[in-house]
Amino acid sequence: MSLVDKVVKRMIVTSFFGDGWGDKETYSKLLSLRSVYQDRQLLHKNYYSDSQLSVKQMKGGSKHLTSFEGRFESPLANTGILPEESRYCRFHLHLPADFNPSTRVCLLFAPTGDHSFWRRYRFLSYPLAREYGIGSVVVENPFYGSRKPKNQTRSGIRQVSDLFTMGSALILEGGFLLNWLQDEHGFSSLGISGVSLGGHNASLTAAVYQRPLATIPCLSWSTAAHTFSDGIISASCMWSVLRDQLSPEKVAEIKEVVRLTDNEILELLQSGEVKEKSSGPGSLVSKILHSDRLTSLTSSLGGAVGAHRISSLTNSIGVGGRTASKDRTTSLYMRLLIDEFSNLKNYPTLTRPESAVVVVAEEDLYVTRPSDDHMIQDISEIWPGCEVRVVKGGHITSYLTHNGTFRSAISDAFDRLEAGKDDCTERTGSLDKQLGSTEDITA
Repeated sequence: MSLVDKVVKRMIVTSFFGDGWGDKETYSKLLSLRSVYQDRQLLHKNYYSDSQLSVKQMKGGSKHLTSFEGRFESPLANTGILPEESRYCRFHLHLPADFNPSTRVCLLFAPTGDHSFWRRYRFLSYPLAREYGIGSVVVENPFYGSRKPKNQTRSGIRQVSDLFTMGSALILEGGFLLNWLQDEHGFSSLGISGVSLGGHNASLTAAVYQRPLATIPCLSWSTAAHTFSDGIISASCMWSVLRDQLSPEKVAEIKEVVRLTDNEILELLQSGEVKEKSSGPGSLVSKILHSDRLTSLTSSLGGAVGAHRISSLTNSIGVGGRTASKDRTTSLYMRLLIDEFSNLKNYPTLTRPESAVVVVAEEDLYVTRPSDDHMIQDISEIWPGCEVRVVKGGHITSYLTHNGTFRSAISDAFDRLEAGKDDCTERTGSLDKQLGSTEDITA
């Protein structure tokens, strides 16, 4: 079991779901959207073509890259479920200095706690361009960074439904960007990736997109069902609020969403592995923080730089001492809801699953993959032909030390994508002129 994952488990203080489950109307709209996802052509027609995108070249930066920043109104903006602060999607596009229409370009979604562009630029975008000649689009998540609602602290989204709203927004925003890259600028070798939360949102976006993609979810799996119900993040959920809101009316709403009867819920409670758990501060934290293994990890990451990376990560998700507890019933409803919206089997199969490379951590305590849970299906069964790569370590250590592995997987997935193409679409467009716009994008 990962030592560093244990550290974070005992230290998380960012509170998730302080306002509870979310309202019935939001779930109704989210379910309507998911029905649209089953029809890729309808999705393309109704959501991928209406927004106006503004872009301008970024000054300064590396001589090895040509970089642009842009923004557009989220296709989810006018549905009534996206916060006003999240209305506009911001992104940075980084291309090798010698880019041309055949350059590979990969979307990069944010993991939990990543509210900026620099971390993905430093550890993914820049080295991808230098090592493999791959361009990238770093996308700012809804509910994060400049898109964070005023009443939200750190990454602590206020309602369970906000998690699904974030995912739906990224599905639509990601599809819009992929279309823009191909239809407006001629790039036809496209991919999508992310780590942790970003990896799962990348999987959902790729699943509903109408064209083949290189798909590289890292440190995620076929469902996020256990992440908030049993994984480390569960220690930061406001279980008392969620439990208190489980009125008969709210229970009925949830059952309607997850499409289960009273008897099926009872059976799951009686036979499931849902356990009551608690966590809080203790002397173990200080012992682990000063352990030889954590010191060794910091050194391997580059001394002070390594310490900064660990500190930045823990600060971004919020760490310290707090107590969280849950009961079996509330935990089960959480698991069922998240599985309903996150399980890849509820979405279309990738148009080219053999172009997917999935990277998982052997000792991951965030994204758990218990083999005895029937709700968790092996991703290779949902995406036949995909490759699954296992790295040693836990979630946090893999996030910090396996960026090179993630980049290699991205490159290999593009090789798989291009090897599977029967005909290469003609790539056209004067990119230097089209992307060289200096239009002001300030809100």
